[in-house]
Amino acid sequence: MLALFGSIVGLLGSLAPRLIGFFEQKQNHVQEIEMLRVQGEFQMRAIEVGHAAKMQEINAGADAASELAAFTAALRPSGIAWVDGFNAFVRPFLTLCFFALYAAVKVAQFAILQQDHSGSSSTLLSMWGEEDWAVWAAIVTFWFGNRTFNKERGRG
Repeated sequence: MLALFGSIVGLLGSLAPRLIGFFEQKQNHVQEIEMLRVQGEFQMRAIEVGHAAKMQEINAGADAASELAAFTAALRPSGIAWVDGFNAFVRPFLTLCFFALYAAVKVAQFAILQQDHSGSSSTLLSMWGEEDWAVWAAIVTFWFGNRTFNKERGRG
């Protein structure tokens, strides 16, 4: 009986490493499958982000091309002297009208603030705020910055 028991223990002893190896291999396969799934998800996200970036780049290029086409068409002379003259007159005229309106508002503001009989310098300083500087900077940059860029491009 002891011999039979020894034979069974020997048989099971030789099968034990194979059973342990089988379960280890099964666990390794589960880990590899999970790793492949995570890598696949990561690659899909990377592709989606790359696609979105490429679409933004394409849209930005299309926007720039359409603006360039619009400006090119607007700057092309028509060949009719009075139409070209009027086209060149519109932007400076509107700027001067805006400046006249802005100056009139500031004069009216000065007159209202002077009614309290405070000093003129303190009234002027209280009238000129950060928004006024922003408007002034925008106008000067528009007109003189545009000339600088046109000179750099050989257009002015």
